[in-house]
Amino acid sequence: MRQIVATALDLVERLYVHLPLKRSMYAVNPVQRLRLLHRRLEAAVSTLPDRDFYDDLLATFSELRDLHTTFILPEPFRSTTAYLPFAIEACVTRGRREFVVSHVFTNGEPGLARARAQGFDRGVVVTHWNGVEIARAVAANAHRELGSNPAARRAQGIASMTIRWLGQSLPPDEKWVDVSFRPKAARGDRRETTRFEWQVFQQHATPNGHGVAKAAARLRHVIGMDERCEVERQVRRELFQIRSKGPSSRAFGRDTAVASRMQDVFPSCRDVTTPAGRFGYIRIATFNVERDAPFLREFIRLVGHVSPKGLIIDVRGNGGGLITAGERLLQLLTPGPIDPVRFSFLNTPRTARMASTHPFLRQWKTSIDQAVETGTDSSQGFPLSTAASCNDIGQKYQGPVVLITDALCYSTTDIFAAGFQDHGIGTILGVDPATGAGGANVWEYALISQLAGDPVALPLQLPSDASFRFAVRRVTRVAGNAGVPLEDLGVRPDIEHKLTRRDVLERNFDLINRAARILSRRPWQQLKVTQTGAVTFRVKSTNIQIVDAYFGRHPVHQHVVRGKRGDFTLSLPRRRKDGPRTLRLEGFRGDRLVAATRLQLR
Repeated sequence: MRQIVATALDLVERLYVHLPLKRSMYAVNPVQRLRLLHRRLEAAVSTLPDRDFYDDLLATFSELRDLHTTFILPEPFRSTTAYLPFAIEACVTRGRREFVVSHVFTNGEPGLARARAQGFDRGVVVTHWNGVEIARAVAANAHRELGSNPAARRAQGIASMTIRWLGQSLPPDEKWVDVSFRPKAARGDRRETTRFEWQVFQQHATPNGHGVAKAAARLRHVIGMDERCEVERQVRRELFQIRSKGPSSRAFGRDTAVASRMQDVFPSCRDVTTPAGRFGYIRIATFNVERDAPFLREFIRLVGHVSPKGLIIDVRGNGGGLITAGERLLQLLTPGPIDPVRFSFLNTPRTARMASTHPFLRQWKTSIDQAVETGTDSSQGFPLSTAASCNDIGQKYQGPVVLITDALCYSTTDIFAAGFQDHGIGTILGVDPATGAGGANVWEYALISQLAGDPVALPLQLPSDASFRFAVRRVTRVAGNAGVPLEDLGVRPDIEHKLTRRDVLERNFDLINRAARILSRRPWQQLKVTQTGAVTFRVKSTNIQIVDAYFGRHPVHQHVVRGKRGDFTLSLPRRRKDGPRTLRLEGFRGDRLVAATRLQLR
């Protein structure tokens, strides 16, 4: 216990990048709290009971309101998830907030047969939780969660009412839950109460503190993910077979689904037919992938099969993953250049040593060294994804785009939403007032100890196979929001949509229609080019007035399109044999760049 606390103290004081921010925002002092815990352990005749020790340590990290920075409990907790056999979601009905049972899981779960006999099923409204009014019970649970802002805490509080990964939270104090509800056929205020016992699901063990991140070993340092959200998402998928949050084929048209080769990442891709028109829809459930290149190729393939008139991208509940996957995805949706977000270290002797030792951290070295003179808390910001890698593919979907977010969007998904907004790619439609506000690059303890190279203070293996995760590089936004941190603030949507009962029970019926109405008011455009000869090219355009052509960076031709649809031939000057091999076309409507495409020359 003393070794674990000493390690936590070292990491918080010398590596935790948000320490100055959290001290200011929440008036907390985790360093002093850990020192006091360490002193108690040194003075104790015997060790604390495990439960008390874990409670104290988890409470210290809970005060930071940072899902990136936490203590990971050892086995058997780390491989265990506690759950109840149903899920609840909040919605607004006739101006009143309600908590509706959105899923009832497998029929074999204990207590379900009895509950169903009482009328408990999908669609019932929960009124009380262990005798406490449900809104108050959710608020109390949200207070215990690590969400960085009120919206995130509320969303985390609702989700953890029925499922909890024990790697980051101890087992529920109660062995069962009494749920009061209004049966669907009930008249007046009649309520029923049924009891459910907490069940446990055992996952595969996660040795060496690596968690569930799928990134290849060489990319372990570019992860941004809420591990608990990802574990619970995987448990829901494996245990409960919950369908994706994608639109219903019955409501929005059949036979339009596009089969994904990465079903876990893209569980739904299809066209949706709405009163406002026919548009594409794609759900991105996670950025937790091994490499970004296959992820990007599959996205390009999928959106190539949906309507060009508008695209709905749904990232609700996406806890993040590989940062480069989220940042490089942005270029596929806009004709303009992408500027990657900036990451900063805490200025300490430990981060200075790491920046001096490891080449991939060396760009931060000078800035951290200068902190001795400047006295600043954080280093200068540098990107993790290079500007070249964020612009090496170019635009692949040229229609207008709506991004749907919620308060469970975290880390890499926060970064993706921020880039989407900062670069003016489209409209963000949020079901909560902000995203989850996870603004950092997170490292697992095994990686930290390896890079620190200090086996005395940070041993490779902690006692009892415990572990930590820490936010080590903070994110600041770019463009119009340059320098604004993501942590605690998140990304505010351009338009907010309160989920309705139809959304919860009919696969987002009102939400999808709202997104479609937004798209229907945006113009769409297309620009395509094919090579027909050594220096001749066939160009097709829609809703574009001027087409500029470039070999590499050099402008070589401009064509004025007459009419809304243009189908014309470009004859360009012969290029030198050692000249650029890429033809880039940019399409303008008025003075605004609205579409771009690239072609590798034969």
